Amino acid sequence: MKKALPILLLLFALHSCNKQELKSEANLKMAQSFFDNLFTNPEVSKSLLHKEFTFSWMGIIEKGGVLWNRDNLFDEYFKYIIPEILPNGIILNTVDTIYDENGVAIIQEGDAEGKNGEYDNKYVWIFKMKDGLIYSLREYNSDILVATQLYDYKLIPIEN
Repeated sequence: MKKALPILLLLFALHSCNKQELKSEANLKMAQSFFDNLFTNPEVSKSLLHKEFTFSWMGIIEKGGVLWNRDNLFDEYFKYIIPEILPNGIILNTVDTIYDENGVAIIQEGDAEGKNGEYDNKYVWIFKMKDGLIYSLREYNSDILVATQLYDYKLIPIEN
């Protein structure tokens, strides 16, 4: 019996690690599916969101810090705001991912023409999961690029 206990503990640990790995991979697939369907099949993306889902762009200018829910994210943000500032859409290319059983970070490079010119921002998207769905999403990027290329901010040099 004493010899069986370490083997049972090892098997339990391996099983637990395997479950975490499967959950981690499922989280990554869900986050990728969210982006894959965002503009072409938004109902699929919306179906991946928890009923208490929140989204926020973490910039400090226009719309920064505003919390969007699963309904107004699609009915307002992606329907009116994004087309206004990115009239020709955007291509997001994933360059790296980090994921575990609690969430996913996706690092992307964008290719777009903003309403004020070339807009090739870099993004980090932080997904948190709950109950097998996307619970929250936070978007990080250069808000100086957002301000100048998507909104009408002008950079003014500070004189000493």
